[in-house]
Amino acid sequence: MDNQEMPKEELKREIRKFLDERKVLVLCTCSNNIPRATPMDFYTEKDSFNIYIGPAPGRKIKNMEENPNISIGIYTPLSEGKIQGIQITASGKENLIFLREGDEGFEEAQKIVRGRRKLILKIIPEKIELLDYDFIKDGYSRLQVLEL
Repeated sequence: MDNQEMPKEELKREIRKFLDERKVLVLCTCSNNIPRATPMDFYTEKDSFNIYIGPAPGRKIKNMEENPNISIGIYTPLSEGKIQGIQITASGKENLIFLREGDEGFEEAQKIVRGRRKLILKIIPEKIELLDYDFIKDGYSRLQVLEL
């Protein structure tokens, strides 16, 4: 019985709660088979699972321009006594939107992120995988997947 899918609306609530309680993600990019993992602060829209980051110029930006396939990891530190984490997948330039001052949508994004930014990346997730061993207590699989 512990391999059951959680009802979709319940899963969405669990994902929202998880994201709202965390502030740092690890953005994983790759170029020429060389991966790069970058910890960053993040912000989410209240009515969706879209993620906003204010990346400083660097290798991660070049990687995403060359290879618009990313993965994001967000986890609960083991010191909290829980095994929990989220993996978010997004691919394609239509799901990785770079916003600069003057671009349509920049000012709305600027209201979501903290601090004035020159560049904001809007990430539109395709798939969110939530791992939480506490789900087993309720008869659900520890890994739940939401396809968007």
